[in-house]
Amino acid sequence: VKELGDMPEFGVIFKFNADYDNVQWYGLGEAETYADRKKGAKLGIYQNKIVDNIARYMVPQECGAKEEVRWAKVTDRKGRGMYFEMAEEPMMFSALPYTPHEMENAMHPYELPQIHYTVVRVAKGQMGIGGDDSWGAYTHQEYLLNADGKMEFSFSFKGI
Repeated sequence: VKELGDMPEFGVIFKFNADYDNVQWYGLGEAETYADRKKGAKLGIYQNKIVDNIARYMVPQECGAKEEVRWAKVTDRKGRGMYFEMAEEPMMFSALPYTPHEMENAMHPYELPQIHYTVVRVAKGQMGIGGDDSWGAYTHQEYLLNADGKMEFSFSFKGI
């Protein structure tokens, strides 16, 4: 729908109990990566705590994405949790303690709610972040999601 503008992401969001606070992934890392910000990242197996994926920006905003992920695990301290794997091509994956809505509606980090869950996002793709300059440069065309036609993706997830 042209009136809606650019599609920011094409994926699925899951909410888990906050006890699932560990993430491990085989993809680009170790820091966050985006379609237009991944050239310096290395393919490997990485792990951290979910809260470590929150960027310490002055104004909370989109953060923590992992590009070209082949598989990812979100687990509790005993190693129980969920395993995610994309069927045909790598996925964008993120695991954060807040929803995109919660981060977008907080003007300062102290306005974020108390952590009650882990928010996992599995996506075919996410648009780039743009910002080539400090005065509002838009995302380059090649890093936007092409939503002109039918979009689909498949992935699997199972308990571990």
